[in-house]
Amino acid sequence: MVDSLRLSRFSLSAALFSLLVAPVVYGSTPSSGTLTATSGSSASWSGDEVAATFGESTCVDGTNCDVYSLKLGGTTSNYAGKYVTIKLAWSVSADEYDLYLHKGGLSGPVVASATFGPFVGSQTLMFSPASTGAGAYTLHIVASNVSPGDSYKGRASVGTTPPPTPQANFTAPTYQNLHAPKGMGDNSGEPSIGVNWKSGNVMTDATLDTLRVHFNTATSPATPTWTLVDSPITSTTSLDPILFTDSVTGRTFVSQLSGTTSLMAFTDNDGASYTPSQGGGFASGVDHQTVGGGPFKECSALQAQLNPVPCAELKARAPITSYPHAVYYASQDVADAAMALSQDGGLTFDVSKPMYTITQCGGLHGHIKVGPDGTVFLPNKSCGTHQGLVVSKDNGLTFTVYPVTGSTPGSSDPSVGIGAKGRVFFGYVDGSGHPKIAESDDNGQSWHYNQDVGTKFNIQNTAFPEVVAGDNNRAAFFFLGTPSSGPGTADDSSTVFSGVWRAYIATTIDGGKSWLTVDATPKDPVQLGVICTFGTTCPNGTRNLLDFNDISVDKFGRVYAAYTDGCITADCIEDGNEATENHTKSNNDGAAKATILRQGTGIGLFSKYDGNPMKP
Repeated sequence: MVDSLRLSRFSLSAALFSLLVAPVVYGSTPSSGTLTATSGSSASWSGDEVAATFGESTCVDGTNCDVYSLKLGGTTSNYAGKYVTIKLAWSVSADEYDLYLHKGGLSGPVVASATFGPFVGSQTLMFSPASTGAGAYTLHIVASNVSPGDSYKGRASVGTTPPPTPQANFTAPTYQNLHAPKGMGDNSGEPSIGVNWKSGNVMTDATLDTLRVHFNTATSPATPTWTLVDSPITSTTSLDPILFTDSVTGRTFVSQLSGTTSLMAFTDNDGASYTPSQGGGFASGVDHQTVGGGPFKECSALQAQLNPVPCAELKARAPITSYPHAVYYASQDVADAAMALSQDGGLTFDVSKPMYTITQCGGLHGHIKVGPDGTVFLPNKSCGTHQGLVVSKDNGLTFTVYPVTGSTPGSSDPSVGIGAKGRVFFGYVDGSGHPKIAESDDNGQSWHYNQDVGTKFNIQNTAFPEVVAGDNNRAAFFFLGTPSSGPGTADDSSTVFSGVWRAYIATTIDGGKSWLTVDATPKDPVQLGVICTFGTTCPNGTRNLLDFNDISVDKFGRVYAAYTDGCITADCIEDGNEATENHTKSNNDGAAKATILRQGTGIGLFSKYDGNPMKP
């Protein structure tokens, strides 16, 4: 009954809109084409868009997005050794059209995309029908940033030349390794980090210490000034710490888990003063809380006219104060996990909404990330036979769990980074213990380029994967790893793990097709022995780092990562740097020192600053 009602309302609204508003409509010409499995077979079309949009989520087809139907004739086997190339070109180089190729109709999975730009003047994607299948495809052409009248020309063709081999063809980034001063951050398991793009300050928190770090860039390398900026509310007791900085608004939230909610406060001046918060939603869980935020999901005026019922639901969950962004609080319970929305900048929260049940996902979930279009993401390390991505497209009202195909449940909660146009990078510890990462262009419905980024260093055990993205094609993946094999996440009575753990960061600039991994702590091991991720059941001396680390980016694309250093004395560091020494928990310091990795040189995550090489 509800679906029928929505359909009738949609039809009536669309009819009235077309009669009363009569927008200028554009579309691809022709609207469809067919290719055969013969090399040289091609189809061409053109289009002219005048309205800009953000990604596919805000498309109104025929107004700011075009749809072109492409049929691949013959059978899948006919395309063995053949590839389809789709190219779009336009006149104004500062403009940008983006391409998304769906298998079947627009509701089908995205099998390939091209979102480079601006200042490229074209987009090209290639795919293998022998892998994806013959039959129907739909190309979505999105006017991301287009001048009125800047028409495009599209061409799809069949050939035998394979796509170029992905390679990370850029200079490897370098990182400063910076410990908090003595007396600050000495008991700092589970660190969070954020960058205020307004002030440039870095905010970090672990256990009960909240720290502000200011970098003097007049020196080279830049020199940090650490300041303790605790809130009275969040510096006395905790079951779990978390910090989140909304880089755009500059507001930082500090939360300490306290039963079924949290002790929370937020600051708009990097810790000079704080405002108390409700702390979370009613009916929140009792463990592993997370805070995140970003734009509210909204409807454009045209979308509201065409589809009024869902848009009205979004409007009811819009901001109710001058603070423009949504804030979310989530935590898990024994059999489920729930998320609550704040519409007033984190001052109060609504009733928590269930995200999933124990029959869908279990174990620790990761941390909330919000995409630039307002889509909410939360990763989980164990959703059936895969790891999973929990997604909300209605400001935290309802949720869908998507399996990350190719993954197996792991030992650490995974992490996601969201690109500027909504590309999702999912970094995780696979069941094999290896660090892996995949990307999705359709909010987790389909996954691509799932790969191991630890092979360069023969990483056999991994902990605490963390991901941040910048441009849609750029992301950084931070993790702790060791080449030692065996039970690296827990010692038992018969085996004592011997391993040297270091911090690694992998970077992509081609949308996840290839990654360049570097050892960010080559002479300063993070931990000797085991890093136990089994919570309170861990043997003594193995859980000093607790459950996670964190990663962020500043407005210039410079990457920052926060981790807990468990090996800080000269003896421990020397042992870790000597291959013939013992590397068990008895050789480790068991410390929990607050530490920041700051990118010193190399390419950043925002291409518009590539012309200004990063300096230490």
